[in-house]
Amino acid sequence: MKRPLTLDTLAIGLALVLAAAIGLVILLGGQMGVRAAADLPEGRLVGPYQVITLTFSEPVDPELTAALWTLQPQVDGLIDWPNPRTLRFTPSRPFSLDTDYELTLRPGAVTPGGREIERAQTWTVRVREPLAVVLRSVNGDSGLWAVDLDGNTSHRLTSESVKVISYDAARSGDYLVYCSANEQGGIDLWRVSRAGGDDALLLDCGRDRCTAPAISPDGARVAYSREAAGPGPDLPYGSPRIWMLDIANGQNGPVYADQQVIGYGPSWSPDGARLASFDGLSDQLRILDLTNSEQFIFSSETGDTVTWSPDGAFFLFTDMLQDENGLRTQVRRADLTLNKTDVLIGLNDRRDYSYGSLAWSPLGDRVVLGLRVADDKPGESLWLFDPVVLEGPMIANADGVTYNAPVWNPWGTALLFQQFKLRGEYVPEVSLWSVGDVEPRLLTEGLMPRWLP
Repeated sequence: MKRPLTLDTLAIGLALVLAAAIGLVILLGGQMGVRAAADLPEGRLVGPYQVITLTFSEPVDPELTAALWTLQPQVDGLIDWPNPRTLRFTPSRPFSLDTDYELTLRPGAVTPGGREIERAQTWTVRVREPLAVVLRSVNGDSGLWAVDLDGNTSHRLTSESVKVISYDAARSGDYLVYCSANEQGGIDLWRVSRAGGDDALLLDCGRDRCTAPAISPDGARVAYSREAAGPGPDLPYGSPRIWMLDIANGQNGPVYADQQVIGYGPSWSPDGARLASFDGLSDQLRILDLTNSEQFIFSSETGDTVTWSPDGAFFLFTDMLQDENGLRTQVRRADLTLNKTDVLIGLNDRRDYSYGSLAWSPLGDRVVLGLRVADDKPGESLWLFDPVVLEGPMIANADGVTYNAPVWNPWGTALLFQQFKLRGEYVPEVSLWSVGDVEPRLLTEGLMPRWLP
């Protein structure tokens, strides 16, 4: 005779089935060992400074696990552990173009209790093709455009509803930060991805003017110049001061507690440890060491942006000298280890070459310098020289054209820069020069070129 099925009997049965399933999962999990998943972009195409993250199915021992982790070809970088289940690799030098990198996690014990990676896991990544970014004005609307390096295709990144004033691109190539005026008369900071079309307000500056953004090398912070609005609509703005925004947590405030410190045009050292800015009232470059709050101050009457050596220990800047030969520009080299400067170029010049547009290669072996090569040639040419022997070729020197704003790609193999024809219709253009080229190649129309690697 069958017994009737009661709710109690059904509940007990379901509990037994659930317990058996849990036991099976635990048994299978124990047999499978510790597992890992890699956080990589779609298609495993990465930026040159791609942070690679491995997430493990359970807490692991950092030393045991790191010993099983390899990357071939090898790349200099830092391994850290945000938590016991997450390994993070941050490259200190860029991944190379046209190279397949193989990330491997070998079998072996990863916990003190002997839990193991049972099977080797391998991921292959490759650096994506870099793009150039330019600022274009179309029918009075200024926006950011991404251009491929053959110059044949381009697409708009920013919305047509915003007008871009200035911008910076993250070293990772994943996003850009730009400035745009708001309805209150101030200037806000916005963010857009490398794909474009997803503009998002990053910082509402109200009536203040937030300009000249500079993204830190690790992409975590944005330094910028901020001019406070006057207490009334007809009163002038205050002098610019350097502020910093933490992108992740929104923390925002002045870099210097002393309100007497004026600053514009922030510039990060390549390691992100130091921040440079220019005080136009006192004609001084101010360098702040963010690790210990030490400050360095150097005189400069030009206010041009500094360019850093790859290790961040030196930078180059321009200054002006008045003597019996008149007013002359010089290129000075600052040594932060000794807190002193010397004249690199222009010590014995008999006329002013109007030096400017400095860009130190990330390889450290080349510097680009803008200069006026002759009195009867008003345009600025670009000279590529070795900073040790001060020799090298002119790379952009066409008659009737002036060049400026050079910027190196992460590998030190190519330059983007602006060019303007001195006669005829005013059309700003951007050219590309690669190592080995005799002359630059016109890439596209636009201003303020940046790399989007």
